[in-house]
Amino acid sequence: MSSRLISIGMPIYNGGKSVQRALDGLLGQTYPHFELIISDNASTDGVTQAISEEYAQRDSRIRLTRQPVNLGAVPNFLWVLNEAKGTYFMWAADDDFWSANYLEKLAARLDEVPEAILATPQVQVATTFRNGEKEQEIVPAAPEGGREAIIEAYIQNFKSCIWIYGLYRTDWVQKHAAEWHNYPPVGGDVVWLWGVILKERIVGNSQATFFYTANHNARKELTYRENVEMCGEMFYHMFRLSWRQLPARDRWRGLVNACRHYYRHHLFRKDLLITSIRITRIALLWCWIGLETGVRRTISRLLPSFARRGNHIAETGSSAVEAPGYRDSPPEQRHAT
Repeated sequence: MSSRLISIGMPIYNGGKSVQRALDGLLGQTYPHFELIISDNASTDGVTQAISEEYAQRDSRIRLTRQPVNLGAVPNFLWVLNEAKGTYFMWAADDDFWSANYLEKLAARLDEVPEAILATPQVQVATTFRNGEKEQEIVPAAPEGGREAIIEAYIQNFKSCIWIYGLYRTDWVQKHAAEWHNYPPVGGDVVWLWGVILKERIVGNSQATFFYTANHNARKELTYRENVEMCGEMFYHMFRLSWRQLPARDRWRGLVNACRHYYRHHLFRKDLLITSIRITRIALLWCWIGLETGVRRTISRLLPSFARRGNHIAETGSSAVEAPGYRDSPPEQRHAT
């Protein structure tokens, strides 16, 4: 058994009694060399704070921090990562569960393959739909056979994005996780993991099982336009990552794979193209969204040049009219798109 320290980052918010089940699963691991970093994102239910404080007093491996204000979901995920001190790192949600050998098996897999940055488990997904129906599904661990086999597995089953809860090398993930900020809040994990798969070595161990809970009733239901915008933004980023991260000989294949993933799991699965009317609507909406984005970016690029011209005219004694409040606004607002 490996003796490396593993850091577990658990960002929590109003998890209620499910936090207790998650903590029991982590503290019951056969691998004892870990630290558990809990960040309570200013929970308001009372139960979450009480349970986490009780467990922190009981086990010295737990480091509990209660945030004074809500940081947001992604910043809270990154906060626990930045606090990690171990050689390996994993994220843990407050409503999931793990087989008792989870840490032991994934750590051993990373020890076996020094060039791998992520070891993925087998995932058992329990989904509760809005109509009350429930579904169980098994998502295999990352297959052997190289990057092409892993890309194919990722395309065939969109729930493979749950591999993101595998075990990482801490130094690598601390350098690259902030890239998540570049992607949409909804679906950003899918895009980020796509980039990881394209450029890094990933391994799997089917002896470790992750029990993932997907409750659609607890999620915000997106409107048609929000779905279209989210899918379009994900498509753009997956396309861009495929073009920039793959060698020239593999770029077109990467773009085709990005198209396949996008169509299979975000257009077809969400029924966005179920009728000719919807196809027309999505095409027109994309054109409109693209026009809006183009106009905003054009304006943001022109404003600095107008400001520089105004400065030159002022220096020569002439008068110029500047955009109201432009000079007083911070740079990040002036160049926002």
